[in-house]
Amino acid sequence: MLGRRKGVQEGLVKLCGLISVELTVDDFVAAADHQRRLEGLLALIRDTYPDATLAMRERRERKVTPLLAAAPRPAGAFIPYGEG
Repeated sequence: MLGRRKGVQEGLVKLCGLISVELTVDDFVAAADHQRRLEGLLALIRDTYPDATLAMRERRERKVTPLLAAAPRPAGAFIPYGEG
């Protein structure tokens, strides 16, 4: 059947909710403090959603790199399709 996924019962939709909190901290002590606060909030969320998880990672800014122009390619002989 079209639109039916393996492992999901008919009529059910699997969703993923995401809450994003971006923080700027001066050191690892401050980061740990924020992590403890988020873990406390997670405990409250798990009362309703027991499978909820928390993932923390360092977010690094991407370096801006200039785009380089492609090197010119030599022109080759044109061979029409089917004649090569």
